[in-house]
Amino acid sequence: MQAEAQSEASAEPGVEMAAVVAVSSKPVGFGAGVTGGAGGKTVRVKNADDLKNALCNDRRGTDGNLCLDKEPRIIEIEGIIDLTGSEGSPSVDGCYATACADPKARNEVTLLISESERYRCTNKPGFAKYTYSKAGLQGMTVGANKTVVGIGANSGVKGKGFRLWTGANNVIIRNLKITDINAGKVFGGDAITLGEVSRVWIDHNYFSRIARQMIVSGSGSAKETVDDVTISNNEFDGRTDFGCDGRHYWNVLLAGNGQMTLAGNWFHHTTGRAPKLNSGGSGLQVHLVNNFFEDGGTSGHALETGEGVKVLVEGNYFKNMPYPIEQPHGQVYGIYQQTAASQSSCTAALGRICTGNAVTPAPAQNYLKQDSSVLNAMKPYKASIVKAYSASNVPDTVKANAGVGKLGQQSR
Repeated sequence: MQAEAQSEASAEPGVEMAAVVAVSSKPVGFGAGVTGGAGGKTVRVKNADDLKNALCNDRRGTDGNLCLDKEPRIIEIEGIIDLTGSEGSPSVDGCYATACADPKARNEVTLLISESERYRCTNKPGFAKYTYSKAGLQGMTVGANKTVVGIGANSGVKGKGFRLWTGANNVIIRNLKITDINAGKVFGGDAITLGEVSRVWIDHNYFSRIARQMIVSGSGSAKETVDDVTISNNEFDGRTDFGCDGRHYWNVLLAGNGQMTLAGNWFHHTTGRAPKLNSGGSGLQVHLVNNFFEDGGTSGHALETGEGVKVLVEGNYFKNMPYPIEQPHGQVYGIYQQTAASQSSCTAALGRICTGNAVTPAPAQNYLKQDSSVLNAMKPYKASIVKAYSASNVPDTVKANAGVGKLGQQSR
């Protein structure tokens, strides 16, 4: 199945996806209002202590999660700041997350960080003590009105991510390598964590070798507010030395309530949760547009939806992804080929036709639905709905523009 060419696209109203591709200094989509640290002091950091202080110079709470520092600030990271082992390297019980049939495979391990999690290893093989870096468990606290940006093509953090929680609104994270957080050790930490926040732009970053999620929002209840978020032009690299097939399963888990745009991202060598969407409250509306999903192995899936989710899927390209979408539990609207019905429905809701998606080879099962409730939910926000370009251009365009070292590049 190939997406139908959108020769009439130039006549469609809406925000141009080309603005994302052109490495704009401003976000598009639901996060269009994010300004980060604009107008504030610029601070360049090269070590962990200076970075933590610049991210938040007024941390409260027993674990320092609450940040009262709302001063606008632009934080430039120069080089790779390695926090691995900076908070000690304890050992805890654990087991194999999945026991691989291949004796040469390095089994991914589930860490039992607390006693309440011991059920995760019931009747699982590989039960033993495993050492991990404590720094990876929780990201560095980020305050409101901050821009965090890497200098050049090789700046970022290793061994510890970022945490935006409880009012850490209006934050930009761009051009960073975020890698090597307890790789192969599930529950060993996430790269970027969001919760009870709004107006966040995560753009042109590179994620690799993360214990669990590369980006995660909300908690198990999925009741937190995570609103007006744009995740654009990132490379999610799932290649791993652990697990049974060399591909990462835990990638992007977006739970909560609000509106999000995922645009121009490159997911590759992933087998699941790319992304997984879930809501336990008022609902989550997501626009998934012009992303490239590549190499899900023999049985991997990209999009996964839960209850309370409405997702508009436009102009994406799925290559060697057996299941572009798992059987949805939420509401999904997306097409591969234009029909008279789709043209009529999209035009009525968005003022334009919807851009088709492309998949090659044909999926093992086609779970892409045309649920009109998605279009109805998006209609009040159509000014924030990015206009996709043709899916046939996605592989080359996204691979050329996603990831680090691309700020200022314009290839389209």
